[in-house]
Amino acid sequence: MKNRLAFILFLFVLTTSFYKAQNNTFSPYSRYGLGDMNSTVFAHTAAMGGAYVALKPDSGALRNGMAEAMFINAGNPAAYPYIKYSTLEVGGTFINSTFKGNNSSLNKWATNFTYGALGFPIRTNGGACFGIMPYSSVGYDLKNTVTEEGIGSVSYLYSGSGGLNKVFAGYGIMPFKKALINFRTHNLYVADSLKTLGQGAYKVKELGNKLLSDLSIGFNANYIFGSMEQKARVVYPNSVFFNNTYRERSLTLGDFTGNFGIQTAITIDSIKQKDGLRKRPMAEKVKITFGYYMALNNALKVNYDAKVLNYILNSGGSEVIRDTVLYIADQKGTITLPLEQGFGIGFKKGERINVVADFAITNWSQFKYLDNVSDLKDNYRVALGVNYVPEKYASGSGAFFRKLNYRFGLNYNTGYINIKNTIISSYGITAGLGIPVGIGRLSSMVNVSVQYGQMGTTNNNLIKENYWKVNFGFNFSDRWFQKFRHD
Repeated sequence: MKNRLAFILFLFVLTTSFYKAQNNTFSPYSRYGLGDMNSTVFAHTAAMGGAYVALKPDSGALRNGMAEAMFINAGNPAAYPYIKYSTLEVGGTFINSTFKGNNSSLNKWATNFTYGALGFPIRTNGGACFGIMPYSSVGYDLKNTVTEEGIGSVSYLYSGSGGLNKVFAGYGIMPFKKALINFRTHNLYVADSLKTLGQGAYKVKELGNKLLSDLSIGFNANYIFGSMEQKARVVYPNSVFFNNTYRERSLTLGDFTGNFGIQTAITIDSIKQKDGLRKRPMAEKVKITFGYYMALNNALKVNYDAKVLNYILNSGGSEVIRDTVLYIADQKGTITLPLEQGFGIGFKKGERINVVADFAITNWSQFKYLDNVSDLKDNYRVALGVNYVPEKYASGSGAFFRKLNYRFGLNYNTGYINIKNTIISSYGITAGLGIPVGIGRLSSMVNVSVQYGQMGTTNNNLIKENYWKVNFGFNFSDRWFQKFRHD
């Protein structure tokens, strides 16, 4: 036990150091808002197009002494009560991006450590999770040279670096887990004159208790921290009549916010016979899942410095400051986050097929950066994901391939950045595998996915990004926190 806790602490410290050193984006559009916003999904969900609102990791049944691998749905904390074993997840991403303009092309790639989280059950109806992941990333270096009438050649240079990280801790609970059992115990329906409820009333109340029995609620407390630096220059390389301009703003942030979610489901485990009186158990239960998610639009406190300088270049090419237009240090301000809401629905048949779909809106039009109202637009996201397992508990020859999880998905974002009356939209197509591993009673899983996506356009002299992204995650599930009566 002590070794495992020491390993978790070491992993957390190592992950934090990685976040300080790595570069998570090269996108020129990370210049806007808070940068390139990171998705809250792990490798398992990334392979399903990033659909997570109604995704329930609720398949923890034992079979022949073996338990399937669990996973953490950190996107919707209402899924935490379904964590039945202590589960550690870590993951990373490889991304290769090609940026194309009207007359240029640039290729960039990077590999990053993207998340680490530990989830564990609390009693029989609750679960908790804590972890760390990137929240947003800034990383751009742009140059645009134009010819201005009466001035000549003018170069505009923009660069930015840094980003924000998120440490989160959450809890979820199923407060009415026994509602259906209690209802059926006290209102047993029999198709004769001794029934305690009429058939119609029984079905209505049974449906309500099914929803209550599977209702879970959860919340995350998030600590957002990090720093961002943005620089801009206006350079007149062929003129001695104008001073060059240099602007710089650096910002540090460390404050709390939160998000919460709700999930429930309806399970259909039998069908009526032709006579309408008897029911026959279904070979594979069908479950319809529902989910809701909200990320709060808190105002986060920040500290920032800003300066604007005019300068010239001497004969040696060094900068000589002519005057300081603005210099402020250690100023305090606020950033108001956009409110985000998501709705999800899912269909699950036995242990073979799980289909989930999301619709979400992020109110970027309400975003405020240092109390300045932004000109960003509301973003709408849709996502669809599928997980298919031929035979989860297969054994014998060829069992390995029948136990693989095959995943597919797609997503589309309308975009929130508006440049030259053009909204910067994006889409992605994903495919992946979940590979069960482990020896003994409990197992774990390796998750790998590939995503192809596109963001932006070359219209109106803008930039289009085509990217390939490989997500990889490692899931370790076991009974870690147990007290044994005998050593």
